[in-house]
Amino acid sequence: MTNRKNIISAAILLGTLFPLISSGNAYAQAGAYSALAAGAGDISIPAPEAPPAAFASISGDKSASRESLRIIKMSDQAIAACSLEQRLQMLKTLVRDSSPNNNNSDSTDWDQKDVEDTILRVLDSAKDAADFDYMYYRIGKDKLEYSVGWYKDIVERVRKYRKTAVPGDWAGLAKYVNTVSESAHSGRNLIKFLIDGNEVIAEAKTALGNAKKSIHIEVFQLQPDRIGQGLADLLIAKSKAGLTVRLMIDEHGSSAEDDKKLIMMLDSMRANGVQIIVKKAPFLKKHLDHRKVVVIDGKVGFTGGMNIGRWYQVEWHDQQTLIEGPAVAKLQEAFIERWKAAKGSIGAGEDLFPAIEEYPGGAQTQVIQHIGLRDQNIKAMYLRAIGTAQKSIKIANPYFTDEDVVEALRWAGKRGVKVQLVLPQDNDIAIVQHASRSYYRKLIKAGVEIYEYKGRMAHEKVAVFDGRFATFGSSNLDARSLYNNDELNLIITDYRVAQEIEMRLFDADLPESELMNNYSPTLLDHLAGHFSGLL
Repeated sequence: MTNRKNIISAAILLGTLFPLISSGNAYAQAGAYSALAAGAGDISIPAPEAPPAAFASISGDKSASRESLRIIKMSDQAIAACSLEQRLQMLKTLVRDSSPNNNNSDSTDWDQKDVEDTILRVLDSAKDAADFDYMYYRIGKDKLEYSVGWYKDIVERVRKYRKTAVPGDWAGLAKYVNTVSESAHSGRNLIKFLIDGNEVIAEAKTALGNAKKSIHIEVFQLQPDRIGQGLADLLIAKSKAGLTVRLMIDEHGSSAEDDKKLIMMLDSMRANGVQIIVKKAPFLKKHLDHRKVVVIDGKVGFTGGMNIGRWYQVEWHDQQTLIEGPAVAKLQEAFIERWKAAKGSIGAGEDLFPAIEEYPGGAQTQVIQHIGLRDQNIKAMYLRAIGTAQKSIKIANPYFTDEDVVEALRWAGKRGVKVQLVLPQDNDIAIVQHASRSYYRKLIKAGVEIYEYKGRMAHEKVAVFDGRFATFGSSNLDARSLYNNDELNLIITDYRVAQEIEMRLFDADLPESELMNNYSPTLLDHLAGHFSGLL
């Protein structure tokens, strides 16, 4: 994830305030209301009017509250009869119009209490935890809590649904993840779990060298060193050979604005036909592209924690995965969606999705995406998997600062699950390490084993639950990954792969780590912990 020159700034702190006051997408709301109006006759409710294309300021604008009035007048039965997406759009409208600090509405038709009650009624229309979390994570904790006068009305509902996770109910977890993330498993795939640079470089060189039609690469950080230049030379050669080559990097992650060596390398690739998008970092760096995705000929894929450069392929302890099978099509879809979102073009008639059969004897694989500031799919998956684990949880992650994940692991430890965390002892971002350590005492008291990997920076993002459910990819366990940035993970539901990861990664790393069972957080740890939600 790292850009060393930007550890934390006042801009990042201010950036976290914006989601609390930003309004929803008016066009998406209009579309949802059109769909709701079209189906109103089937469920005997008044047809709501479509909202204007752009909403004016809520204060004193009665037109902006007409849609809320329509929803307020709906019965519980009518709300429940709406689709999940329609209820989400209803909730966005109500949250937008809610003003808990002002209960003196100038409308004679409804007041603030009606809005708050209806927000809760829409949430209570959820059939199960998946329904609830689909809405909750797309609105966001802060927006929902600030939309009602008594924030615990939201907190109590969140706790209620989190408690519904049944230890050992892996089928229930799969159904939950499918609903919340709007995804599904892609059948059986070849999965090669690769550890450190030597393994990754060997497989990547072979796969890239064998490319015949197209190469797509999406990466947070590209370093213009020996590793990065080697990739650039290979991409230029493939482009000259007639392949379609696309490279998408994050401006902030790669320091693409001011690294002259990188700029020269990118210019050289462009001059030789490589299509390149440098995704602009938005104001205050709120939303970055942190994914690491490679797709070759639509048939071979790579994803994991590695960026491209000396840190990741040589100096650090990291992980990447090779995939062959139908899940590669999902990686391709993910790349193309982000490429187009960044104004990239795809030629008509490009053969980007060749027919791919399931890999005989392969592992059931699911690609789970998270779009920054839009959903929290990977966080939802982690929390539910923690609640589903019966026997063991093993997590290796470099940036571990999310309070909800900490609490979920603490309760897992209290109910007897063996929880082992492996975090880097030599973390490249000091404030994140201090924030992580602020949680050590409460986790240790709950029976959680915390290890700090020694010798070099550990950058892998891997978790295994009960030796049967594994997830790994680009997502850290911090606010930037779980909320702000674009991320992508794999979910593998296969004993063989899960147990291979336990053996090759965790069993190998624990002896190289220090057990922190007597650690007492310092004052600096506690101070950093107060900023954990911003890191």
